[in-house]
Amino acid sequence: LSAVLFAAGDPSAAQAAEQKTATVIVNPSWRTPPEPTLEDYPAFAFSIGVPGRVAVECVTTTLGLVKDCKAVRETPGGLGFGPAAIEIAMRGRISPRRVDGVATDSRILTNIPFGTDPLVRVQPKPWRGEEPTPPHLAAAEAYLALMGKLPEEDYDALLAPLPEARRAIVRSWIEELFPDREKAEAMFIRGLARTVPQGTLERWSSGVFSEKDLSEFSDLADLQAAMEDQFDSNAAFLELRRRYCQDYDCSTARPASAR
Repeated sequence: LSAVLFAAGDPSAAQAAEQKTATVIVNPSWRTPPEPTLEDYPAFAFSIGVPGRVAVECVTTTLGLVKDCKAVRETPGGLGFGPAAIEIAMRGRISPRRVDGVATDSRILTNIPFGTDPLVRVQPKPWRGEEPTPPHLAAAEAYLALMGKLPEEDYDALLAPLPEARRAIVRSWIEELFPDREKAEAMFIRGLARTVPQGTLERWSSGVFSEKDLSEFSDLADLQAAMEDQFDSNAAFLELRRRYCQDYDCSTARPASAR
């Protein structure tokens, strides 16, 4: 009896009993972290060089999956970073929360960053080759007619993540700053004539192709270089970014308390 009374009054014995019954909790952690790829980046934000960051909260399951994800903080807003981050988070895999060794559902908060190189001024390189003659340009134009018109720019897809009212404004800026279809085709024709011999274009426009002809025009970078001096696309994108960031938020704040 005295031993029982002694044990009951001994604080160390009580603490030992508590330790034996204490709950051991291991919080969820990423086994396969969600990593954004270039394809995940909202197209318009990428085109004007705006980075983003999203804090995403998800339910974690005992099977190591995530579900019911939601963006709890998105900076900057209105560019589509939130929906993109949710899709990225859903690809991740979890080591689930465990209570005394038993897996349980839980929640996890994580940051999804979107990084891109900032836009900087790059002067277009002048064309230093010979300019095509009118017959040479006519051969390039005939080949374009055989190919069909250049495809229309898909501004709807580019601007889809933006709020509807904002899309209309940004579209008007794009239409002002970038070449319309007629000018784009004229640029393409001149670039083609600068890079492909006249005789080759004449054969192509007649539907005659050879391996030698194709080897002369195998690198699209040559065509892009031949068109660079006709339109300063870098200046246009910089101006588009300036207008957008002046009227809307382009800043990126770091969400807090995320794993």
